[in-house]
Parts: sequence; C-alpha cells; structure tokens
Amino acid sequence: MKRLRHPRLVHFAAIVGSLALIGSTAACGSSNDGSTASAGSGDVSKKVDSIAAMVPKAIAEKGTLTIAAATYPPAVIEPANGATPTGWDVENVRQIAAVLGLKVDVKIVPFGGIIAGLQAGRYDGATGEIYATPERTATVTFVINHSSSDALMVPAGSGITSAASETDLCGHTLAAELGSAEAKLAGELADKCKSAGKKAITVKTFEAQANVNLALRGGRVDAAVSSASQIAYVLSQSKDGFKLVELPWAPKYKTGFVLGHNSDSAQMAKAIEAATNHLIENGELKKILDKFNDGQGLIDKAEILPSSAG
Repeated sequence: MKRLRHPRLVHFAAIVGSLALIGSTAACGSSNDGSTASAGSGDVSKKVDSIAAMVPKAIAEKGTLTIAAATYPPAVIEPANGATPTGWDVENVRQIAAVLGLKVDVKIVPFGGIIAGLQAGRYDGATGEIYATPERTATVTFVINHSSSDALMVPAGSGITSAASETDLCGHTLAAELGSAEAKLAGELADKCKSAGKKAITVKTFEAQANVNLALRGGRVDAAVSSASQIAYVLSQSKDGFKLVELPWAPKYKTGFVLGHNSDSAQMAKAIEAATNHLIENGELKKILDKFNDGQGLIDKAEILPSSAG
C-alpha cells in the first residue's frame, strides 16, 4: 500500500478560508433523511454492481445503513435548522454507500457512546474523523479513507504561543472531548510533566466538542486539543476569538468508516474498501475534501484495520 499523505499544518490558513464558505454551525439534536444525496460534490455516485455484489445479503436487503456520528465540524456538521447533517466525513459515507447501492440514516449521538453502540449492534457503522487507535482497532474495524493530525486551540490573547516540546504545556489546563484520542494525548502529556518534575497539567473532558469549545471561550480551560481541521473550522467561525498552536510532535492518525464486529463485518469491510478505492480513483472523495477541508487528509488507497479483519 502507498503511504498516506498526511495533512500539513502550513495549510491552515487555506483551510480556514474554504471552511468559512460553509456557513453552518453545530446544534443539538438529531436529523436525517435516509437519503444518498451528497452535499459535498454534487450528484450522488452511481451504484457499481460489481462492488455492490460484495455487500452481505442481510445488509443489502435492509437497504439502509444506520450510521452513528458525533457533531464535529467540519467532519460532521449538524445544521441549526434541523436539516440533514453534512460535513466531509458524512459525505464520504454517503458516497461510499451509494456505490454499494445503499442509503444512509445518520444518527447524531455523543462521541463517548459510539464504540459501545457499535459493539451492541445499535448502529451499522460510524463516522466523524474517528481515529484508528490500537485500543479501538482491538474492538472495532476501520476502513481507512482519510488521515488527520492534532493541534492546540487557544484564545487569541493567550500566552501559549508555541509547543515545540511535549512539556511546554506543563502548568496549563487542557480540554478535550470525552473518550477521544485527544483526551488520551492530554493525559499522556500530564504524565510526562509529572515525571519531569514540572508543574502539573489539569485535563478536563467534555461530552461534546461544542462543550470543549465553550469551556475555552469561557476561560475555564487554557487550551483545547482537537483535530487540525476542527480547529480550522472554529477559527473560520470565531471572528479572531481563537488562534492555533501547532503540535509538531503530535501523532498522525488514520480515520475512516467504522464497523462493529459481527458475522457480516469482515465481508462488509471489503465492500466498503472497494467502494472507497473506486471513489478515490475517480476523484469523488477528493471533491468532498476540497469543499469541506481544503483537500487535507486525502489518501492514495483504502485500508482495513486491523488487517486481520479483512
């Protein structure tokens, strides 16, 4: 497999510029229309019979995938008017499903409940820039369609201007979404500060990314650890209220379509992998990323993780 082209932080200004055109803000609640229509690149992709034939019989007969997603702009954008959720990862899933001859029903749920919901069989899959960490790939299957990286968001007047070292954030209060890889990273930074004998890091977690951002805006935390594209979206909406601090040492992550483990998941993962590769090759996934994320995170080829699941 070819190497992933990881997003580069030098493109944040361009991301902010393109995301400012989206004009939708996140809201509470749930919305869907069971449609395969795509808001990302225009017309929905056509069904590819040879790929659709790979879909397990039970799923093909049902015809609609129930997908869990936590609001996380610009990957998952839930319009304030209750309209159908969109965003680059939601649109990725809709296009992939269309190739498979399926519709999509997006359920907006708290991030912390997604993996448990997949394991319990409440959802057929999940999306929303979910990082494929070793802990997660031990319990669920990922079909990789994107790559991501983390950064730090701070108030515009913050004294935090850089974080060249992992211990540069010692003594600060960091916020992250509950159950996220960013929360784990913040906890690891706190441990490193303690081991180095430096001032402690306080980590606060919140159920939704919107609450993380509100805590930062309200001065309850010093900084928020989030994905680079999510921060870029907030910057595009905040009218200079925040700024971005790069984390050059932060890990890069693979993200994608997530499936719970069941009797159909291995076969379904192969079908999604084939559909994803079809959309990478014909440029449809690139169109979505170009619109919502300035093209950041594009990969050359899909991948099933763990590899044994495929």
